Amino acid sequence: MVTVVGWYSFLLQNCIGPYLPLLYPDVRLSGLNFEGNPGRYAKGSSRYFDSSGRAYRMHLSKLARDVMTASRGAVVDRISRMYDEIYIDEVQDLTGNDLHILEALLKCGQLKTVMVGDVRQSVFDTNPHDQALKQYRGLGMLDWFRKQESAGLLRIHERTDTWRSNQIIASFSDSILPETAGFPSTISKQTGRSGHDGVFAISENDVGAYIEKFQPQPLRNSGATARLVDLPFLNFGKVKGLTFDRVLIYPTETTKQFIIDGVALSNQSACRLYVGVTRARCSVAFVLTEPQRSGLPVWVP
Repeated sequence: MVTVVGWYSFLLQNCIGPYLPLLYPDVRLSGLNFEGNPGRYAKGSSRYFDSSGRAYRMHLSKLARDVMTASRGAVVDRISRMYDEIYIDEVQDLTGNDLHILEALLKCGQLKTVMVGDVRQSVFDTNPHDQALKQYRGLGMLDWFRKQESAGLLRIHERTDTWRSNQIIASFSDSILPETAGFPSTISKQTGRSGHDGVFAISENDVGAYIEKFQPQPLRNSGATARLVDLPFLNFGKVKGLTFDRVLIYPTETTKQFIIDGVALSNQSACRLYVGVTRARCSVAFVLTEPQRSGLPVWVP
């Protein structure tokens, strides 16, 4: 039997619900308040629950950790008696107190925990308001994994193959991340050829002709970019997990500096651009005012 649940449901059903009376005996858990905010100065149970007994999402992981502490190991013991193995996908999205919960699972000798993820695609955050372990957010999560490996709690297995992007796109995407992160080079297993393959720069004046010829998916970092351009944009944060034959990217000012002058991006900007670039199978095109300065092949009609 396999049970598939989201992370919030896992916390509610397995970490909080069974042992909540140890911490708040007068509260009856009734669900999840996804958008609510108890306020900065709320204390006690009112910090974690609304008037209907629904747990606030923004403090859910901290509540789960507090209940686990109050249970003195009973939460993890119960989980290990219910499940033989736990598989966590998109693990790079877990932050803050989620990492304390992961560590507790890893320390359980009766439970096999397998985590899969890509910290280069850290564009979501389960706990944006959680200030715990801030040093391990985004690319910093690499340090958390390495710390757990040094403690003997896990083994890191790196996967370097991609079956989506061609080698030119894969190599360009590698250059987006800082060398200090120590990522191995990506190897493309995608061998198809379309006649227009790789990473290109195009002039703003040629966008219409490019779209007519190649039908790329327009992408941007957010609605603040290319606000006056009327195209069916998708933001980087919305395309994670998707695949397109071709993408057309309107870059931010910092991305233009990276492409033209080699100025390093912040970790957050690098992760978002990495997601956008690696959606493409065949081609990526950046729209620039002076495409010839980019060093990329310039497409002209």
